[in-house]
Amino acid sequence: MGKWVEQLNSRQILGILYGVCVMSLVLTATGAWFVRDNTVSPGELLTLRWIWMAGLVMFISAILLIGRPLINRMASQNERMRAKHEELEHVLQASKQNETKLQYRNELIEVLASKESLFDYSSVIEKIVLLTSAEFGALLLVKDGEISSVVPKEMTEEQQESLKTKSLLLKRVMISKLPAATSKKVADDLHEYPYYIYETVIPVMDPSDDKMIGCLYLARYDEQFDASEKSELNAFANQLAISLLRMRLYRQMQQDRKETAQLINSVREAILYLNYEEESVVGNRAFIRMFDDLQFDYQGYEELADVKIDIEQLAERVDQRDHFISYVEHVFDRKPPEEGLSISLDQGDCFLQVYAESIYRDGKLHGTMLVLRDVTAETEIDRMKSELVSTVSHELRTPLSSIYGFTELMLERDLKESRRELYLKTIHDEAKRLSFLVSDFLDLQKMEAGKQTFEWERVDLYELARDSIGFYQETTDAHHIHLDADSTQDFTIEADLEGMRQLLGNLLSNAVKYSPDGGNVLVSLERLEGQVVMKVRDNGIGIPSSALPNLFGKFYRVDNSDRRKIGGTGLGLAICKEIAKAHDGHLHVESVYGEGSTFICELPTSKEVVHQ
Repeated sequence: MGKWVEQLNSRQILGILYGVCVMSLVLTATGAWFVRDNTVSPGELLTLRWIWMAGLVMFISAILLIGRPLINRMASQNERMRAKHEELEHVLQASKQNETKLQYRNELIEVLASKESLFDYSSVIEKIVLLTSAEFGALLLVKDGEISSVVPKEMTEEQQESLKTKSLLLKRVMISKLPAATSKKVADDLHEYPYYIYETVIPVMDPSDDKMIGCLYLARYDEQFDASEKSELNAFANQLAISLLRMRLYRQMQQDRKETAQLINSVREAILYLNYEEESVVGNRAFIRMFDDLQFDYQGYEELADVKIDIEQLAERVDQRDHFISYVEHVFDRKPPEEGLSISLDQGDCFLQVYAESIYRDGKLHGTMLVLRDVTAETEIDRMKSELVSTVSHELRTPLSSIYGFTELMLERDLKESRRELYLKTIHDEAKRLSFLVSDFLDLQKMEAGKQTFEWERVDLYELARDSIGFYQETTDAHHIHLDADSTQDFTIEADLEGMRQLLGNLLSNAVKYSPDGGNVLVSLERLEGQVVMKVRDNGIGIPSSALPNLFGKFYRVDNSDRRKIGGTGLGLAICKEIAKAHDGHLHVESVYGEGSTFICELPTSKEVVHQ
């Protein structure tokens, strides 16, 4: 009977139970109906009692035989449902753990595959520790076979140092270049029983030359690393190797970029680089200085400035504006001209030579370097050379013409003795002038080359000034030359006598020459501590302030109508400057245009004073 009931399903058992209950209720209700009418005989009443008893027994039997198995089956089903629920909870928990690990894995892969910037070492080891449920770990970077740095996760300084210097597992991996794992028993005062720590080290290898560039170290307490975890760690090590190499390459590129920027910034020529692929324009420091009135994003010497260039605005200072705009537009249109362009800025204040150099990559035009070379100095030198040729030609032609003319007269005519003597004196003076001119050239050349020799002796500047004033006073009636000095003081210096005579003579000659209307010329001497200050002041035409910076330059002459009437080669002041410099002195000028000039020469009394 029990086996038959167990073979029925729950729905069939419930149907049988419900049928028995209904039958019992029908019998009971029938008996109660007859008893209510009082028409039942004692015999029938006994029969009805037996019917009730049968219904009750049937009901109890149905409960015992059918209800109990049903209850047991329901209890069993509840047990199975609880077991399935626990299994589902376990699966859900495992799914959440896998989801978390998958998230860590994706984050790690994202960090390792980052191309925009360098990945964070600490983020890498943190993700690997979380992914493997390790207690602690470290990423060890290796350079030239030695550990260069350690990036830890949950490790103390003492643990890091012990790992670097005492870990036999790490040393074994660095020698064999193969993954290795170990377990060791640990006992300390904090734990009642000894415990095991499981360690693993995975080498990070450079795939190009099989050199070790790093190691992954992980440790945990609960269980050792299984084969699947080790395989996954090997895969991460390979990705990490690629990321480390990319990072190393990125750093090298950054360093090369900075060095290139420093190199271009150190070039004195102004440079604009147009990158056609990136559609960017950068400029160097010289370009920023040349066009400092424009706004540029300049970060410093290690970077090039980002230039948002407006050709019209850039050409505002260019004197040849249309030619310059056309030239630059060709560069921007990827048609850089092969020829150069000469321009000037600010009404001839600065001269530039512009040229374009094409930069190719893989046979394709990658960009153009626009170079603006400042040739102001060269242009000025060319101008000075032209003026020099003109000046020297004029200065040489005048005495040569006189010499040639007077000698021709003396050869072709029968002259009186007085006339012949006059012509000979003129020839002598012109030859002397010519000799002085050639001597000035040679002296200046020797001084600049450092080949001029001086004879050092004690020179009394008071006596020298008095003699020079007497000589030059004889050459002019329109000027009055005076000496202002305290004769009781000592104006003796250690110098070359002829050099000092030439210096003072040139200054006096200029004072007389550039005071064409005559006037006073004052020579003053002042004794200061360790030096003598000599000044030559005139009341002549003066010097424009714009000419003062170039006044002592070789062959330089102020370009104005007043001075063009006055002869000269522009060498006198340059020679004076070199003589003062050779005596460790300093020569400079103070002048007001139209009112006169004062040349000031500061000379040490001895050479030892300068070197104290």
